Amino acid sequence: MLKKISLLLMLCSIISCGYEPLYLKKNDLNKPIKSFKFEGDQKTNKIITSFLGLKENKNAKTGYELTLISKKKLEIISKDKSGNPSVYRTSLIVELILNDKEKIIKQKEFHTSFTYNNSQNKFELSQYQKNIETNLISEISEKIFIFLKS
Repeated sequence: MLKKISLLLMLCSIISCGYEPLYLKKNDLNKPIKSFKFEGDQKTNKIITSFLGLKENKNAKTGYELTLISKKKLEIISKDKSGNPSVYRTSLIVELILNDKEKIIKQKEFHTSFTYNNSQNKFELSQYQKNIETNLISEISEKIFIFLKS
């Protein structure tokens, strides 16, 4: 009986607090995106815009201009005794600028990186690096999504 009452009170408090799921609406900006401007890694920029659900509306008279500047780096962190790489770091940096007629509305730079060990099999290492890149893009996309919602 006590569990039922506590469950009922918890549901009532969640309903009355104005809770709304974050991913309920993908694109709820005040104005539509009039144009995109991509610099840096084009593949990364296109994946981010598709994840965010943003579409270019060239017919809109007023709207935002979204600029994405992305940089991807693969660094060797350490080497073994013979000079071969033993630890790598893949970093992804994305700068987002949201303009409204030459006035910057929002601007932020997002960083994420991942460190991993080298593999003897170069094909597996290549596949692992692609998987890491996909995960980093997904992580940055979620951060951008939350930034645009706030």
